[in-house]
Amino acid sequence: MTETAERLPPYRAVLVVDMENYSGHTAAQQREFTEIIPDLLQRAFERAGRAEVWEERRFPDSTGDGYAVGFRPESLPLLIGPFLDALQSELAYYDRILRSGDRKSRLRLRAAITVGPLYESDSPRLGDGCGDSRVAAHRLVDAVEVRRLLELSDPDVTFLAAVISDRVHEDVVLGGHTTKSPSDYVRTSVSVKQFRGDAHLYVPKPSGDLLSRGFSEDAEAKGDVRGPAEVGDVRNEFSGKASGRVVQAGSIGQLKQDNRDQSNRISVRGNSNTVAGRDIRGGRP
Repeated sequence: MTETAERLPPYRAVLVVDMENYSGHTAAQQREFTEIIPDLLQRAFERAGRAEVWEERRFPDSTGDGYAVGFRPESLPLLIGPFLDALQSELAYYDRILRSGDRKSRLRLRAAITVGPLYESDSPRLGDGCGDSRVAAHRLVDAVEVRRLLELSDPDVTFLAAVISDRVHEDVVLGGHTTKSPSDYVRTSVSVKQFRGDAHLYVPKPSGDLLSRGFSEDAEAKGDVRGPAEVGDVRNEFSGKASGRVVQAGSIGQLKQDNRDQSNRISVRGNSNTVAGRDIRGGRP
């Protein structure tokens, strides 16, 4: 008996956007945002000079606080470059209009872009757009690594934080099919629900703490690794005899001698403490 191979669904680029703090707005505002998000996406394509890409969109789907839509894979160079930059500009323009009426209301988006085989029918069906790359896009846009980009940036300057899948980065960026350089993106590891994998972060207009602390927590941690003399220029010295080990740290929380204990034991309280076997003195060089 000959087995019949199933035909592979067509490859599609997937764009998923999600709004920051959607639930923090009133029901009336939420309705306005749900309606305006696809309009802003359309205007961003027009601003990027490629309105026809939006007209050819596949399986568009509102998620309430966001939007999911598919495109031909040939549009990926546009999506990860000019479109994201144009969307940042469009959101900044809309913010000026929005906040002129309500200073507490703002619209900032996270965006994820993936690519892969997705089911699609000639006539619209509920199952259109189903596939692993669609699921991955929803997981990526919800990742803490992407949320952190907006949390650390100035809300009056940065309106968009984006993440692209490792495959999109390899095929389009490393493949040289976009105006963006590999150095425009920061690699990160993402773990959301059952999704595990590498992805690449991009912010069209970074600002605030994002500039000083970096795009990833790993980069931030590496930037904080300094020698003892670099932390406030303080040097600790130990003198006397110690029956145990001497452990030094950046700063002392609270240090006191327990006079009731003749073993010269020292008790230490607080964070980032220094522990000595017997005597310790601190001094500046």
